[in-house]
Amino acid sequence: MNDKVVADFIANPLSSPWSYMGRDMADILNAFLEAAACKASELNGPAVDKALQSIVPRMKKVRLSDAPKMIGGFLEWAGKSLLLPNANALAKEAVKRGEELAREDEAKRQPVKVGDAEPGRNDPCKCGSGKKYKKCCGVGK
Repeated sequence: MNDKVVADFIANPLSSPWSYMGRDMADILNAFLEAAACKASELNGPAVDKALQSIVPRMKKVRLSDAPKMIGGFLEWAGKSLLLPNANALAKEAVKRGEELAREDEAKRQPVKVGDAEPGRNDPCKCGSGKKYKKCCGVGK
């Protein structure tokens, strides 16, 4: 059932802003609906939040910023086509929550930075004096 709903959305002109996503668009929406564990016409706030929490961490990095907006567009379309109640409010909340989860996930994917290592003896001193480390802050070390 959800595959047909996703195909109908993709065929609709409302989905055109995300058409560049190609096959990823259908995959993301199908995963979203599967994680929500209900029909598209029965989506509600808790189901949308649960689905977003499930799919955002599994997304490709390049889709993290686009997917929440696409899901919001899908929910708006579902309000018009499937008569989903509160679809506009649900769409706005989904975009907001999806972007929040995407930022959290992006932060987790950043490489870990190691603290500044002490400069070598012949490196310039990190205090900015212009002297070599061994003649400035590194004296006696």
